[in-house]
Amino acid sequence: MSGPALSLSAFDSGPVSAAAAAALSAVRTAVGVRRTALFWLDDGSSWLTCVATAGAGEVDRWIGQTLAAGLGMAGRAVREGRPVWTPDLLTDPSVPIAPWLRERLEAEGLRVVAAAPVRLDGVTRAALGFLDGPGRQYDAEGLRRIGLLADDVAAALERSAGPQPGD
Repeated sequence: MSGPALSLSAFDSGPVSAAAAAALSAVRTAVGVRRTALFWLDDGSSWLTCVATAGAGEVDRWIGQTLAAGLGMAGRAVREGRPVWTPDLLTDPSVPIAPWLRERLEAEGLRVVAAAPVRLDGVTRAALGFLDGPGRQYDAEGLRRIGLLADDVAAALERSAGPQPGD
């Protein structure tokens, strides 16, 4: 990466925050899901923090929420280093979820959740979540596609963290 290492605070405002918002909106439209969310794994932390989201509903109920690195599909994508999905996160006994996330999924009618790791400089730094209503399916090609979209988000973040005009 040509710019400074990204930290959680980089998403508070400025070019990284704007790039994350634009990238999540673009990938949400590309896949046609109700919501996308970016969960950042800060250096030295075992927590994933929602730093950006796109979709209808209350953004403030997502941004800043945290997941232990092993929870939800985001945690699983980070742990396994590959795109993963479940047809119903609310009833999948193999994937524990945080109470706040359960409440958000129920409130927004989201059941199907897929996630892919986001790698910067070859290191998994985040998970990109794709959340939708019941019925969506992901086959091998669909999982490959969301993995490529996670790479696109990583590239957008790297560009935004690089030297800015006037640097």
